[in-house]
Amino acid sequence: MSMFTDSSALAALSSELANAVERLAPSIVYVDSDPRRDASGIALSEHAVVTTEHTIDREDEIVIRLGGEATARATLVGRDPTTDLALLHTDASLVPVPRAALDALKVGHIVLALARDEDGEAAASMGVLSSLDGPWRTWRGGDVDRFIRPDLNLYSGFSGGALADAHGAVIGVNTWGLSRRTPLTVPLSTVVRVAEQLEAGGRIKRGYLGVAMQAVRLPQRLRSELGIEQESAVIVVDVAPEGPAERAGALIGDVLLALGGRALEDSDDVARALGSETVGTKQRLDVLRAGRRQTLEVLVGERSRNGE
Repeated sequence: MSMFTDSSALAALSSELANAVERLAPSIVYVDSDPRRDASGIALSEHAVVTTEHTIDREDEIVIRLGGEATARATLVGRDPTTDLALLHTDASLVPVPRAALDALKVGHIVLALARDEDGEAAASMGVLSSLDGPWRTWRGGDVDRFIRPDLNLYSGFSGGALADAHGAVIGVNTWGLSRRTPLTVPLSTVVRVAEQLEAGGRIKRGYLGVAMQAVRLPQRLRSELGIEQESAVIVVDVAPEGPAERAGALIGDVLLALGGRALEDSDDVARALGSETVGTKQRLDVLRAGRRQTLEVLVGERSRNGE
């Protein structure tokens, strides 16, 4: 009886996973933009597709395959290398992906990676969530709402496809572009946020100060004398000519304590303080210079696509 019960449970699970793939498949497309790489994409809305930025080569004449022999043209709306996401638009009518409740995720949950191959056939891979954590910053400087690492095989063409729960609701977009060692998943909350910004302006705005810096530890005596709570800050080692920081009066050797009221303990803190909402705004820059605290006002610039 036990063996029969176990066999029935396994068959039920197998059937449920196959049904999940079947339900989600109409929302997954094949993206033909790079002759060297296969890629997939997810339908975020009726006419919007999100895929991985590193798999986009041609910015025009992009073709998506919807399933079987059905194809459609797509145009590039914008791309964000920092989160490895690109937004496409098509006149074809798509089925938006169902969205999973990210707060309910737990390490060990069964997950499915879904893709579509160049022949229009759905493809799937099964595994578990091996790691979950909080917000993180990619090596390219992108802000991702949650660290999600699945333990499964991402075959050729699976980048840009969906990671789904056992019910077929989408957790995020799978990519090999944010780690050289393991596939990661960009959570759907980040995908939606980036897509909205790309829809609005074709790019993600990044704030720019025009300084080179490195972290420095603050001596306890100095912290006590000046009432500084943070243990470290960033010291300016170079200032770009005519950049926002130089125009604000920043000098090489200045120690930056806070920007816009946010403490700066390392360069990641600086990047986080320079969100898209700060571009074109005046921000208070708290500085330690020659052992004394000073306040500067900096008009935050916009970082160019080449990082300058």
